[in-house]
Amino acid sequence: MTAIALCAAAFLVSFAATRRAIWAGFAATLAAGYFYGIVRANLEDPIAQFVYDAALAGFLAAACANHFSGAQRARLRLLMPWLVVLIGWPTLLLLAPLQPFLIQLVGWRGNVLFVPVLLVPAMLEETDLKWLARSLALLNLVALGFAVAEVFLGVARFYPDNPLDAIIYRSADVYFAGRSHLRIPAIFTHSAAYASTMVASMPLLLGALSVERRGWLRRMLLGAIGAAAVGVFLAASRSEAVVLLVIVVAVIFVRPGARFPWLGWLLVLLAVGWLVLTTPRLQRFFTLGVSGVLTSRVHDSVNLSFFDLLMKYPLGNGLGGGGTSIPYFLQPLLHDPIGLENEYARILAEQGLPGLALWLGFIAWLFTRPAPRRGDAWLTGWRLARLYCAISFLTAPLGSGMLNAIPQTALLMLFAGWVAAPPNAQPRRSRAASALRAVLADTR
Repeated sequence: MTAIALCAAAFLVSFAATRRAIWAGFAATLAAGYFYGIVRANLEDPIAQFVYDAALAGFLAAACANHFSGAQRARLRLLMPWLVVLIGWPTLLLLAPLQPFLIQLVGWRGNVLFVPVLLVPAMLEETDLKWLARSLALLNLVALGFAVAEVFLGVARFYPDNPLDAIIYRSADVYFAGRSHLRIPAIFTHSAAYASTMVASMPLLLGALSVERRGWLRRMLLGAIGAAAVGVFLAASRSEAVVLLVIVVAVIFVRPGARFPWLGWLLVLLAVGWLVLTTPRLQRFFTLGVSGVLTSRVHDSVNLSFFDLLMKYPLGNGLGGGGTSIPYFLQPLLHDPIGLENEYARILAEQGLPGLALWLGFIAWLFTRPAPRRGDAWLTGWRLARLYCAISFLTAPLGSGMLNAIPQTALLMLFAGWVAAPPNAQPRRSRAASALRAVLADTR
């Protein structure tokens, strides 16, 4: 009963916030995604699995009733064909009885849940991005507060040791002081979700930092960026630490505007670096170079099994049958389950070759989109968002979960929509019409 009430509350809060402003509604769904892991773990009710779904449903229901400007509608039309095919194909596969219906339904959710988030940037204006970044900064600070509490009080105070949280208690590979310690999940489903979400928040936070005026809001953004970086090392994810370092270095090359606080940025880097170097719990990253770590990861993920899978299941093994996370109480229903640490293999195994071709086509189209105008205040954020999308899609063969991770995938889809249709983007027809009207006005 508590889980049902919580789902209803998530729907209503998200719906009400979206009616107030699109950015506020999406911030509410992000908050539900941030707290999804710890809420689900402590309720131990199957209905609690759908708290985030309810929040996203409330957002979409309210957004559909919103009135959009002509420019917003043009941006939505640009993305709508991809939304239709990326959701339509998995929906058609529900009719193929390759897995039990409940398994297929969970698989359908995992393949389409986040796709509508592609449309969110088309609904936003530049001011909305700033408010969204501030909300994300606050969530990162809250997450670090929980993470620090888990360090001192123990993860068991926040996450019960049960089948749902087994992955948390299996991740005891942080070694210092002569014994092993758990990676820190903060408020997420597991430590990897914590680390990946912190890295995913960086493009928006850094983009906002380059446009925010001096004051406490800028300091909050700097603090949230530092909190995200510390969170990556507390979660002890070596791969996400590498992505974080790439984004940090990329800031130099994207040439942030004159408002970018270089001194504050340098102080944050020095503080995080000092903390990592002096705190053994944060140093699992340094084992990345240990012999065999990288080669075994690549070998397990990118291998001939992918091509074997293509030959055996050209139309897939059914939704849910290729690696989408299935609740433990439904796993006995799975027929011939397939598991490869490769996101593209997961798409192939569940959506078949047509589904994989659609996603690869979308990714190729995404990176042909033109950049915003050079004077765009959010150009730094856009470039970092594009970089993050490129890293995510290029490294997808090295792991799974890229398209169904709560809430990291929501941020990935947000950035993909931002890359394709930035808030200030105008359709070519509109620009041509404006030029024509200007010429006609001059001739009068």
